[in-house]
Parts: sequence; C-alpha cells; structure tokens
Amino acid sequence: MSVQTSADSRIIQSVFQVLLISLLVLGSGRWILDELKSNESRLFQLYGIRQREAVFVTKEDQLDESCNVFEGQWVWDNVSYPLYTEKNCPYLVKQTTCQRNGRPDSNYQNWRWKPNSCDLPRFPPMKIFKAEEYNASIEYYWAPFIVESISDHATKHTVHKRLVNLDAIEKHSKSWEGVDVLIFESYVWWMHQPKINATFGDTSEVREYNVTTAYKMALETWAKWFKTKINPKKQRVFFTSMSPTHLWSWEWNPGSDGTCYDELYPIDKPSYWGTGSNQEIMKIVGDVLNRVGEHVTFLNITQLSEYRKDGHTSVYGERRGKLLTKEQRADPKNYGDCIHWCLPGVPDTWNEILYAYLLRSHSNSF
Repeated sequence: MSVQTSADSRIIQSVFQVLLISLLVLGSGRWILDELKSNESRLFQLYGIRQREAVFVTKEDQLDESCNVFEGQWVWDNVSYPLYTEKNCPYLVKQTTCQRNGRPDSNYQNWRWKPNSCDLPRFPPMKIFKAEEYNASIEYYWAPFIVESISDHATKHTVHKRLVNLDAIEKHSKSWEGVDVLIFESYVWWMHQPKINATFGDTSEVREYNVTTAYKMALETWAKWFKTKINPKKQRVFFTSMSPTHLWSWEWNPGSDGTCYDELYPIDKPSYWGTGSNQEIMKIVGDVLNRVGEHVTFLNITQLSEYRKDGHTSVYGERRGKLLTKEQRADPKNYGDCIHWCLPGVPDTWNEILYAYLLRSHSNSF
C-alpha cells in the first residue's frame, strides 16, 4: 500500500500525509484517489472537504513515546464504535460486508482496542490540514508476495498454483520509489502449503522451497531494494506483521470441533497464540527489519488480532466472487472464511495504530 503527496510547501505536504492515511479507515479495497487539485475533485465531492484554515494537532491527539500500543486488551464500547457503517462506506467489497451478507450479530463491531498505558487517538476530522493546490493519491498496491509472482494481477490470478520469483522486485518497486509513506504486508498468500514453487536467478529453473526459506529470501530481496532506493529523510516506511487466522476452535476451546463460525466474543486468555500465526515467519521479519535498521517501523498487529476469533467473515462473505448459497452457509466447517475480516471491524484498529504513529511525527510547530 502506498501514499504519495506533492504540495506547494513541505509543511502542507507533511500535514496532508496524515489526512491521507486517515482515509484508510474506509476499508480495504482496490481504489485510487488522485489528481486532487481543486474543490471539484472526487474527494471534495464525496466528503464535502473545502479549503479552510488549518487546525493543528493538539497535545491530546499525540501519543506518548513510552506507550506500547500493541499491548492491551479489547474492551466493549457500543458508544463510539463502530467508527463507520457498511451503509455509509461505499468502498467496502462484498467480501467484507458481513451484515449485508446476512450475518445476524453485530457485536464484533463494538470491541475497541485499549492499550495498557494510553488511549489510541481518534481521527481528528477535517482539522489537520490546509488544502491548497496539490496532487495526491492513495493507492492499494497489489503485490501479495512483495516480490514478483504469477499472482501479481489483482483479479486474474490463481489461488492454488503459486510461483514466486524470489530475487525479482523491480516490476513492483518502480511504483514505490519516491512515495512519501509506504506500508508493506505479506503473509497469508505464502501459507497455502508448507512448500512453494519458486525461482531464484534463472527464471526457467523452478524449485520447491520450504515456505519459511522462500519467505526469508523474498524479504531479503526487499531489504536489499530498501537499502539502495529508500531515502529515510524524505520517506516513511512501515511493515505490518501477519494477520492471524482462526481456523480451528479447539485452539481456544479445547475439545470442540468447529471454526470461527458463530463466535461472538474475543478470546479471553493472556498472550494467546494460535497456529494461524507462524512464529518462525514472525522471527524472520524481526531479523530482517533489525538488519535494515531504524528506518522501518514495525507494526505488530498480530498479537492483538489473535484474540479476535469473532471478527472474521465466516459464511457471510464471498467464495470465488459470489456470496455463499444457503446450502454452503449451512456448512461453515467447509465454507466458512476464518481468514478475511468483517468491516467495520478489526482492521480499523490497525489503521488507528498506523495513524497514531504518524501523529508522533507532527506537532504544532507546523
């Protein structure tokens, strides 16, 4: 995912980055807003934004450096959550609109992540920028393996047959260079099988690699690109940890034989880890990012998301582009989706955490 801005002054550019990231709360989708030069632009039409005097970020909005936003608990909040509804967010894909797809409960929308020693800042609506002439874009960039693969087309790709070029990244990276804020994430697509077909060097020589070995090689290719192409003085880079799955209920409810289907509450166990999060890959990410250095911010959303067995689309999503039939919904063990998340829901907290980190670099001096 990438966010790119260019403005008449560095001040406007820096503040507007926060606005762009805040729009990510609208949900995951393949959409781009660009050429935002005037009050007639699409963004102005959709949200009624007009040029106005800047209102700067207050001290209350900012997050204390000592606060670990990844350690805390999910608390019930049916007053301020959900942050938005399916009805008023036009960018949600059918894969995530569980209410529209027939999910009868909505409690999963009312759990708020509460760090132990602070509160996540809310998005200050329309109060952090002064809109003048600028070009801007928000882009969800599809590269499920980060490096190049036969799955690089956003819609025309096969789920089961996967072939990854572990040392090839140029096709993607040329779209990332010069971008002000970059957020990387790659995990679920690697985990279909314990082994994966891949090439390294000679693209005609396909080998079968252990997934963890291939993942490490791909991430090292990314790190090499990062060191040679990223300018840390002008660009901010984030790497998000894995999004956990909840495929087997026996992991949080010993003796049961279900899935995430019909789960209504978060897991109430300290430091819960299920098999849906590969801790070896977690270590690989940590090791590679440590070698890259402090110029990449690691967003560890895995642990806090592990508790949310209730937040997946289950039988209220799509399968191969179509909503499940009545017969398929009656068979959640085979057709339930315990990988993707309902929206509004858990991914909104990931965006709030990202937003909190962005606020740390802004102050009233702007």
